[in-house]
Amino acid sequence: MEIIKIAGIALTGVISAALLKSINKDISLYVILATSVIILIAVLGEISEIFSFIENIYDDITYGREFFPVIIKVLIIAYITDFTAQLCKDAGEGSIGSKVELAGKVIIFYVAMPILTAILEVIDVLLR
Repeated sequence: MEIIKIAGIALTGVISAALLKSINKDISLYVILATSVIILIAVLGEISEIFSFIENIYDDITYGREFFPVIIKVLIIAYITDFTAQLCKDAGEGSIGSKVELAGKVIIFYVAMPILTAILEVIDVLLR
């Protein structure tokens, strides 16, 4: 029950940050950032299991192998972007968080361009 541990860490961090906010807002921010990093570290084990699972799937497929790494990159970019944007927003920097989200969307589009090109080529072949 990993989620129970993560929920406990999150609640402890939120309560600590709320209590410290009235004393010193800067310390409260550090508590939030530390809690976020601890939660990220707590899920690293599951992330490695996910990549192992994905590697097994990749070894078994024959069609679309060239697109699989692109899909994985898009997922990684999306998670990193969301995590970073949420940290920015938690720190009271919503504007920077929004820019991080925009940058993530642009990078995802750039990384996914080979898939878009392949889809357009298939459509072109079908319409001829």
